[in-house]
Amino acid sequence: MALLKSKFRLTSPWMQNFISGVILFLTVGIYLAVIGLGAGGGKPSSAHVATITYTSIYAVFAVTGFFGGSIMNTIGPRWTMTIGAIGYPFYISSLWYYDATGHDWFPLTAGILGGFGAGLLWTVSGFIQFAYAAEADKGTYIAWQLFLLAIGSTVGALVAFGISINETGLTGVPTSVYLTFIIIMSSAIVLSSPQDIVRDDGTHLAIFEATDFKTEVKACIYLMKDWKIVALIVPMIATEMSSALIPTLSAYTFNLRTRSLNSVLFWAVQIPATLLYGLVLDNDRFSRRVRGIMALTIAVVIVAVSWALALRIQVKHQLRRDVPSPDWDWTDSQYAEFSVMVLFTGIAYAIDQMIVMWVISAFSNEPRLLARYGGFFKGMLSAGLCIAFGMESGRVSYLNQTIVQTTLMLASFPIMYFLVIKCVKDTNYFSEATVIPPEYAGVQKSQAAAQETELGKSC
Repeated sequence: MALLKSKFRLTSPWMQNFISGVILFLTVGIYLAVIGLGAGGGKPSSAHVATITYTSIYAVFAVTGFFGGSIMNTIGPRWTMTIGAIGYPFYISSLWYYDATGHDWFPLTAGILGGFGAGLLWTVSGFIQFAYAAEADKGTYIAWQLFLLAIGSTVGALVAFGISINETGLTGVPTSVYLTFIIIMSSAIVLSSPQDIVRDDGTHLAIFEATDFKTEVKACIYLMKDWKIVALIVPMIATEMSSALIPTLSAYTFNLRTRSLNSVLFWAVQIPATLLYGLVLDNDRFSRRVRGIMALTIAVVIVAVSWALALRIQVKHQLRRDVPSPDWDWTDSQYAEFSVMVLFTGIAYAIDQMIVMWVISAFSNEPRLLARYGGFFKGMLSAGLCIAFGMESGRVSYLNQTIVQTTLMLASFPIMYFLVIKCVKDTNYFSEATVIPPEYAGVQKSQAAAQETELGKSC
């Protein structure tokens, strides 16, 4: 009972990670449900403007994410997360406005502001899952955040599905869907308040004192001199690109109720997938390196199957933007194979993010550095999405988009295998002085120095 109470303390790292996941549920989860509908939830004719706004979101997100750690280290996690959360309801409001009026100035403006907010929010969430967890729990912390995110996306998709279940035409979601999403997202703003953390064993995170922004920017740019981070750029870029292509294919191919069902399937399958994959990443029966290799092998198989299915379906059914939509429904025979592809790509989307984040989190335990890692990861991830939506807004064929994304995804795995084998070791979270409580300052610091020296030699 005492252990349970300790975990649910507001200042416990587990509870703060859980709250961060709830905020992702309420903001990013709902936003991703809208992306999952294709065309921003609007009519198929809205698809072009939607992809342009997504491109601008992720272009700004990439820049903000790169400097997100610097911003957070300057103004602190609480204000960074609060400002980030505000952008989401604002952006969904702009999609509602565009679907009702056809005027694109609002979504184009909101895309820029939304990208800035997203970069800040994701930086803090990444910092929390990387820095708050002990090394034995890093996979679990990542899994819990993505688990709650998947629930949020599933809830959002179910809302749209329930309202549009009888809609068999090529149309957009009704006003009530947008209004519901805006209300849900707005509720996240009051939760955006990370606290000072005390671990269950009495270990404190370093006191968070703001540094000046110039120093932080220099430190962020210095990341590009870290060969491990540079090596991970391709895996970071590739990890979420499918969230641009798969919903676009769905919006082209199916009527509204079926594309709403596809969105439900894509996100719902991630709920068990994230938790099960987290168990692999934190299975203490194996060393961290062995766990990393096991998790990578699982990921590469699922990713290969998902993209093979995506290629096969497009070639078999001639799904091309230059021919009219087949306007399929879930009652059509072709839907079964498409739904299997949606399920595999959903699992691949979740676990590929998890393994990339897990590898990054294994490089350090120092909170400020992890804040920069988290921001940089989301910046590069957003650069990948910017490329993906840019290809779509430039009307690159679905098949060519799939080939590009498949190539990037498969190329990322040899890089991660190399980094896991060379750089991932079993250490403990006392390996940097900033997370050592005063009572451990003597012996643990000397042990930490030895560990860091050994790690530097091998990596």
